[in-house]
Amino acid sequence: MTPRPSRARLARGFALAAMLAAAALGACTFLAPAAPRVPPPSAAGRALAGTGHAAAIGGEAPFQAASAAWRFAGGALVAVGAAATAALLRRGKRGAAAVRHALAYEGMPSPEEWIERVRTIEGQRAVFDVTIPKPLGLVPANFPNRPGVGIAKINEDGNADKLNRRVLFDNEPGMWILEGDEVIAVNGVTVEGKDLSEVGPLVKESEGDSITLTLCRAYMAGPVKVLFMPTKKVATMKRGIEISNAAKVGVEEVSYSCKEGWCRSCWHTDAFWGTQFRACSAFSKKRPPPDIPRTIPMQWNNVMPMVLLNYGESQRVARERRLAKEARKAEREKEKAEAAAGA
Repeated sequence: MTPRPSRARLARGFALAAMLAAAALGACTFLAPAAPRVPPPSAAGRALAGTGHAAAIGGEAPFQAASAAWRFAGGALVAVGAAATAALLRRGKRGAAAVRHALAYEGMPSPEEWIERVRTIEGQRAVFDVTIPKPLGLVPANFPNRPGVGIAKINEDGNADKLNRRVLFDNEPGMWILEGDEVIAVNGVTVEGKDLSEVGPLVKESEGDSITLTLCRAYMAGPVKVLFMPTKKVATMKRGIEISNAAKVGVEEVSYSCKEGWCRSCWHTDAFWGTQFRACSAFSKKRPPPDIPRTIPMQWNNVMPMVLLNYGESQRVARERRLAKEARKAEREKEKAEAAAGA
């Protein structure tokens, strides 16, 4: 008798087939004739997964319907493949940590909610507006390797920094500013690809007490805004850089009390995904250090900040969630007992 394939094997096969089919359809979409204009926003789920539009719908009328059909089918298969992959990951302990997000740590938005605050366009970019009171409290500069003006620095305690803190820590609606964001419009006037000599006067000579900037962010390529909790200290860090660099520049104090990396005093937990990071580089010949990452992830959608809880805070949050879970379980058991008694 031929053995039946396991559910895990079926899930893996289905996920792989769906993703390969989606890739093939995406290639067809890319080759379809298209006008050089920005496509409509993609779904929040695709942006969270780090995918962007392959091409815009355009060209001659006979090709518009075909391109739209390819896009619809490709998007559907991407969604199916993502769902199958997520279901597969949930089967394992590490997979469960990869697909879940935190239960609104201190009321902060979830990854999905951050993505909904922007509109995504081709090239893995996100576009959004921020309205900042004058003076802005930031330093613009020309990009060194291409046309356009970007945010070079956000002055501490300036209006841009205060806006960031209200959005990041006080859960104010809207988006926040990241070093490297490109300025593509000033009060609705398009400035994409222009020089600072043209953009600067639009800002300085604008009327009113505030300015609305339209910013564009390469969400899978630029730096990452790291929030250290519960100190509420902030650092803008490059992908792949060691987390301990935040301590070296005086942003976040990191304590060390061991020589092997196992004391956990420097461990930080990502509030969104539950991943643990080690801020020290301790190593011992007697015992290898823990096999947990020490650097900012290369694959991170920087539309959302990276929220790191220090060891004490992560233990407090875990304890509170465990007690809340136990309370919910006790309440359910009480309701069942009361229902059985009344039957």
